[in-house]
Amino acid sequence: METKTPVLLLVLVETARLRWFVAAVGLDGQATPLLRSDVGDLEKYRTLDFDEQVAFLRHRFCGVLQRGCDRLWARTWKACHFVFVFDALLPDATGRLTQEVAEHFTQWMLNPPVVVFHRARPGLERLTGELDSTREKLVRAHLDTLYAAREDASVWEQVPKKV
Repeated sequence: METKTPVLLLVLVETARLRWFVAAVGLDGQATPLLRSDVGDLEKYRTLDFDEQVAFLRHRFCGVLQRGCDRLWARTWKACHFVFVFDALLPDATGRLTQEVAEHFTQWMLNPPVVVFHRARPGLERLTGELDSTREKLVRAHLDTLYAAREDASVWEQVPKKV
């Protein structure tokens, strides 16, 4: 059986444009952009009541993780940790939507484990989950570069918006 190299699988959520990006960060420090959604991919949540918003986002992000893992597997990599980074909290009437979605993933996805951050100024604020300090430093070291790469469509595989 082929040995897979462990990497961190990052899901970057751009809340202003309601889209997401998936990237890998190797434990060796190499960052690789993988996937991006269309602008507005998460838009549907806004039309739903709170419980349905949580369910929609859980389902959508599970699909995002599966697609990301598929891309890793093709490169002989495997996720050793899932890392979500929301660039801002998702707008909702309760102010709890992002936290509810984050808690779902850290409670139900144990292998690999999940950590969820909110990109606050001046850095990252952990919403839930755990990540050892060495791996967190890797995430922090590559976050600005990955955020800057969001506008370069040529480095990401486009995932069309679901209807």
